[in-house]
Amino acid sequence: MSSQDYIKYLVQQAVQYMDTPKDQRRERRRERRDNRLSWSQQWFGMVPFGIKMFAMDQRSRFERKAP
Repeated sequence: MSSQDYIKYLVQQAVQYMDTPKDQRRERRRERRDNRLSWSQQWFGMVPFGIKMFAMDQRSRFERKAP
């Protein structure tokens, strides 16, 4: 890819971005943010979620036994 092609691509992307209405850009940003995984799941997978579920279950068992 030559530098001219790259500059042409960048200009096209910038113009396309500026041509979209502001509300539509905000909505796209909001959708991307809502679909993103939490940082703990992204970095460590399901392990933190499993540990949290286990801890919550243990806590509820402890609360049921103690009068």
